[in-house]
Amino acid sequence: MTLYRIRFKLCSAIVTPLKGDTIWGHIVWGIANHEGNAAVADFLEQEKSGQPVLVVSSAFPAGMVCRPLPLPLDRDDSLNIDAYSEIKKKKKEKFVSSAEYFSGTEAAAELKENPLMSAQVMHNTIDRATNAVLDGGLYPTEEAWPGIKDWDLYVLSSFDDTSRIKELVEWAFENGYGADASTGKGKISDIDEPVVCKPKKQGNTYMALGPFVDSGNGIKNLRADIFVRSGKLGGAFATSLSPSPYKKPVVLYDEGAVFTSDKPIEYTGALLEKMHGSEEFNICQSGFAPVIPVDQ
Repeated sequence: MTLYRIRFKLCSAIVTPLKGDTIWGHIVWGIANHEGNAAVADFLEQEKSGQPVLVVSSAFPAGMVCRPLPLPLDRDDSLNIDAYSEIKKKKKEKFVSSAEYFSGTEAAAELKENPLMSAQVMHNTIDRATNAVLDGGLYPTEEAWPGIKDWDLYVLSSFDDTSRIKELVEWAFENGYGADASTGKGKISDIDEPVVCKPKKQGNTYMALGPFVDSGNGIKNLRADIFVRSGKLGGAFATSLSPSPYKKPVVLYDEGAVFTSDKPIEYTGALLEKMHGSEEFNICQSGFAPVIPVDQ
């Protein structure tokens, strides 16, 4: 398999974070919309195999990747306030230059502004029976506005034709990304041609570039942040698979997780199946991510 970088422009606010498992779901919907259910079934069969055809990362500011989760520090009672403040500042850094991990990549400039600036937006609660606003039904949601327009996505694929990879990413984003895409959120454009990325590092310590599950494939010494994914069904599934439009919750390790493996690997995790109570459809969830060697 080959690891590619695809750069795109984020042209509007987003409500849904640019996580690899959600982006993979958009790719599947793009296949469904353009090639039909049979093509989706064929794609999922390949993804279930021991050699998936497409594994995607989360998206990062251009020229950056996620920061590897650092080793825990030993207690040091001799630290002064300035040294402690520097440690806290380092812990808040989410990204590092991709040139540190990939050859042929220009070093990114220092990230001087927040790549995504959070803003709270108020909404009315609508009574669907009367189509009227409920009294006292105001509620807030969080939107993130891009401080940086150019973003990088890493795609690990066994497709020989890079035009197919670009096509799938274009289909994924053609109608917007994530929640409230119908009202203009998640507008993504100017998707570049895939560029081959060759990792600089070697060894048996790896960093994940997107969310994943432990599939029992022999990873060890894992340190990671976790979060719970309660995915929501999209399209016609949101109504046809009532009474619940939600997938089963799953605990995912977040990007930046670091671990060791006794054998060389290019990705970790697995495709999760039967993620909804309905027996009619086999609803799937991405639980795999590309990995790169790191020094730690």
